[in-house]
Amino acid sequence: HYPESARTAGPLIPQISDRAQAPPADPTGHGGHTVPPPGALTYAPSAALRAEVLANDAWCRYPYCGMPSHLCDLDHWRPFNHADPETGGWTVLGDLIPLCRADHQRKHLAEWVPTLYTDRRVEWRNRRTGQVIVTYPG
Repeated sequence: HYPESARTAGPLIPQISDRAQAPPADPTGHGGHTVPPPGALTYAPSAALRAEVLANDAWCRYPYCGMPSHLCDLDHWRPFNHADPETGGWTVLGDLIPLCRADHQRKHLAEWVPTLYTDRRVEWRNRRTGQVIVTYPG
């Protein structure tokens, strides 16, 4: 006898299945851009881009971390290439995730390897065990 639940659950099911269908982000780290937008070839994001990332991601995106994103570094999912910025991950929304300082350093140890998806979920795969943990924006 849950008529309200039954009525509201229907629209949620396609949203959940749609989320599982979202493809990985652009593997080049260019966020789907073919030409670098302004600021994409500089390492540090602009204040406007930082605000956009923080609006999408309220927390550090590393598994089990609850650090508020405004206290985090913005990490390039695909590494920024300081010697040749056009070839590395660009400083765009589609290549940036907030990571607290400790988890930012932990990511570079490469025990947990992230994959960013177009819906901004991050799939973290343990390179030794294959275990997968997914973090979601919010």
